Amino acid sequence: MRGRMPRAWLVIAAICLVTATARAQIVNVQGALAKPPAQDGVTGQVELKLNWREGNNPLFDIGGAGSIVVRRGRLLGLALARGEYGTSRGLTLTRKSFEHVRLRAELDCRWRWEAFAQHEYDQFRRLSLRALVGTGPALQLLDDPTVALLAGAAYLYEYEQLDTRRGTLDAGLRRNAHRASLYLTGHEDVGAGVAIVETIYAQPRLDQPGDFRLLGELAAQSKLSARLALKNSFLVAYNRTPPDGVKRHDTALEISLLATF
Repeated sequence: MRGRMPRAWLVIAAICLVTATARAQIVNVQGALAKPPAQDGVTGQVELKLNWREGNNPLFDIGGAGSIVVRRGRLLGLALARGEYGTSRGLTLTRKSFEHVRLRAELDCRWRWEAFAQHEYDQFRRLSLRALVGTGPALQLLDDPTVALLAGAAYLYEYEQLDTRRGTLDAGLRRNAHRASLYLTGHEDVGAGVAIVETIYAQPRLDQPGDFRLLGELAAQSKLSARLALKNSFLVAYNRTPPDGVKRHDTALEISLLATF
């Protein structure tokens, strides 16, 4: 907000319910930009999750995420990072990290241009490294006080390096690909402190259209008080050509209690 100190959101409590750990190769970052700030300023969000059990069912699971959205005139910037690690009885359950930066420039009242870069590591998707860069236009279909709808199309170049897991046909494989990244994201304030965000992604490979990835995510956030909110999100993802030993589909259901300041 112009002339005021940056607003920071701190998530101090999180409750997670997962139907299957989502490890799809598309990660939704548009939720953070579905309804960007209308005025110049900085918005930050930090989330921390901790699950620690001892006794008959020992478990240690810690994860965190943070994002910063900066608006300066016609420029909008996003920096986002996530990480998670989990273990039980000496067995690693989760080990992954994700970083994404994006710059969006307003060309006129409806058209935008975006450029982005991303790094990712995920042990259970067998990704030792995934790095990509991309750029392309976006069209603001709606931008009302309570409803926003944005469609985007980008070219992206990705590089992947798989792990050397024994018994897999593609151990240690390194590959690069040229893909299209198509998305549609919407944000609606439905009243009574409830907001809904929906995002759909498709990423076909340009030279092999049969190699494609899909993702859909629906999230609803309800304000419990001025500083507390309940967030429910559901994700479905599909990868047509995953690494050997990795499933094609993922689903995840997450319920989070958020405290904001």
